[in-house]
Amino acid sequence: MSAEDAGRRDNAVVRFLKRKWLAIVLVVLLMIVAIQNGVGNDQATIYLLWAQLRMPTWVLVVAVFVVGGVVGWVLARNRAARKARR
Repeated sequence: MSAEDAGRRDNAVVRFLKRKWLAIVLVVLLMIVAIQNGVGNDQATIYLLWAQLRMPTWVLVVAVFVVGGVVGWVLARNRAARKARR
């Protein structure tokens, strides 16, 4: 492996970190919140129309994160599809 190849790989890692630093920070914060709420026995109550759901707080935190990830993925896919049609 030449020095130029190593430089390209380093640049790719640096570019990835520059683009994704906010997402990485948010995932780390999510993990901290989920772990801290998993240690305690806190229960969250959610009212959904006529139903009342009780769940551990850490499950709620992870569920909100997953829903946000799915919504972000769908919106990014739609944006890419619109851009490809132009």
